[in-house]
Amino acid sequence: MHQPPKPPIPYLLAYAFTLASRRADEELRPLGLTVRQFGLLTQLQLEPELTMSELARQLGVSRQSLHEMIGELERAGRLGRVPGASGRTRRLALAPDTERLLSRARESLTRAEADFLGGMGLHEVETLRGLLQHLLAEATDDESWLPEAGDAAAPPSPSRKP
Repeated sequence: MHQPPKPPIPYLLAYAFTLASRRADEELRPLGLTVRQFGLLTQLQLEPELTMSELARQLGVSRQSLHEMIGELERAGRLGRVPGASGRTRRLALAPDTERLLSRARESLTRAEADFLGGMGLHEVETLRGLLQHLLAEATDDESWLPEAGDAAAPPSPSRKP
């Protein structure tokens, strides 16, 4: 009997992204955010000194898309531009109330996550989270994606490429 081929992982990730982001955007809409905007604001919260190129790379978007997202968030009063470390450059900074917005957005995304992954057990969810974090750390060469040391739910770190 012939076994059907295994679905390619990029296809599975793309389809899961479509379903998960649709659900996440539904939850974030009342807050005036999209899941991509949430990602941008969260990345700036974690690494406020990122350059535009670094931010675009970490978010996996073009510089043009990044500039569009930044413009929308600036118009909404969620972030602004402040002098950079050298004094000649400018960097992005979260507006004062954006921290509170991100907290509410995390609550909304927790609901979306529970809805999307509701049929999975806690161990399966945490294993999936850990595997995705490792995948992102490898794909972006950015270890900030990795779980905190001592996170028992995270799977062991895969061996690094030479």
